[in-house]
Amino acid sequence: MTDRLFHLIRDAVVLWGADGRITAWNPAASTIYGWPAAQAIGAPVGDILGPVPADKADAVLERRGADGRTLMVQATWSRAGGETLEVGRDITARRQIEDRLKRSELRYSSLFQAMAAAFWELDFSPVGELLRDLKAQGVADFPRYFNEHPEFVREMMRRTRVVDVNETTLSMFGIGSRDDLAASVEPYWPETSTAVYAAAVKAAVGRRSHYMTETRLRRQDGGEFDVLFTAAFPHEGLVQGALLVGVIDISERLAAQADLRRLRDEFAHAARVSMLGELAASIAHEVNQPLAAISTNAAASLRWLSRDAPEVARAVELVSRIGADAQRAADVISRVRGMAAKRSAAHEALSIGEVIDETLLFLRDELQGRHAEVTVSAEPLTVHGDRTQLQQVLVNLIMNAVQAVSPAAARVRITAKGQGEELEIGVTDDGPGLMVDPDSLFTSFYSTKPEGMGLGLPICRSIIEAHGGRISACNGPDGGAMFVIRLPVDGAHTKV
Repeated sequence: MTDRLFHLIRDAVVLWGADGRITAWNPAASTIYGWPAAQAIGAPVGDILGPVPADKADAVLERRGADGRTLMVQATWSRAGGETLEVGRDITARRQIEDRLKRSELRYSSLFQAMAAAFWELDFSPVGELLRDLKAQGVADFPRYFNEHPEFVREMMRRTRVVDVNETTLSMFGIGSRDDLAASVEPYWPETSTAVYAAAVKAAVGRRSHYMTETRLRRQDGGEFDVLFTAAFPHEGLVQGALLVGVIDISERLAAQADLRRLRDEFAHAARVSMLGELAASIAHEVNQPLAAISTNAAASLRWLSRDAPEVARAVELVSRIGADAQRAADVISRVRGMAAKRSAAHEALSIGEVIDETLLFLRDELQGRHAEVTVSAEPLTVHGDRTQLQQVLVNLIMNAVQAVSPAAARVRITAKGQGEELEIGVTDDGPGLMVDPDSLFTSFYSTKPEGMGLGLPICRSIIEAHGGRISACNGPDGGAMFVIRLPVDGAHTKV
């Protein structure tokens, strides 16, 4: 029975006498060390196992097997009557796994601490318990419940425990040390961002792997800042496991974008004023026409009323003309002020045909002075945008087309048609076409005209992109340069 048990033991069992020679060697010892019993029994234990500490009852040793492999063995020794019994367990594989785990943890810790992003390790298990209780109460639609009970979302925040943060978190959130960290994340979430936290929990409940959005968080001193928030959810869900949250401060990026938008608006305003200067003569002529008519009709009215038998009917007719001409002059001034005014874009539903007609009315005398011929083919579509800014783009493209053919009389063709869910506006001239890379035309301060500033087309592109569209240039199928604007159609081919 004892011999049978000796053979069944899975650990290596080795016995040697006072002379140091092995007297017993079980099959497990052969399996672990690679020495057959016939070769091990009778051999000095030092030759087979290596040095054995005489003053220890147990130890983890590094041993070499018969095939030269290095083994990690957890050994215990019992000594009595000059004999020593060793029981050894091969822990090589376990130690390798432990070493890899330690290295992995070290890499994770290094990344956790060294990254420029703020990392939070959170314990979400209390939130899982809260959701389980909610489900037990019969609540099945968590998203709806969150929307209707923001106070419950705040409670989930209070239940989300902070396990650890990296140094970047302390710096970004203005926290002096880890001792100053709040126990939960709730103090770092302003009320205005409650819905974002709820959306992150919804994503986790929906078994998504992560959730990412832009929101605002709160520093230790109460100040708020814009961040990119990312949460990576554990495979086992919210009920168990830690949650890793990453936070990147994007307040400077958003401020830079706002500055860029302001700069674009400044350039657009400067371009409009510059354009008005070029069209000053045309504007003066446009205003002088109704003023001259008003003056003429007023003098004629006085003559009709100054007669011995005043011609009241004639005077009334002339006064009506005066009113119409005054309105005409007011319309001209209104269009000019709209072009020159520095104001925010006011988007509205616009008939593209009306926008083109008003633009050509504004340019009428300039085009006549240059003997330019403009033909229009526009489908009855509406587009959502700012009237003045779209007219500014058209004025720029039309005048570029006219100047490209100067000093000859230019023929410009304007088309507006629906292409799927987009409105396509084309402005084509009959000039020599584009001699440069079309993309370079939209580069700031690049101009093909000696007197050009190189701002017109870049501003046009900024305006069109702000309307959700795009603008491109190419050579037309029948020659000449062609500029194409594509804008989202308001209502997808709405008739006007």
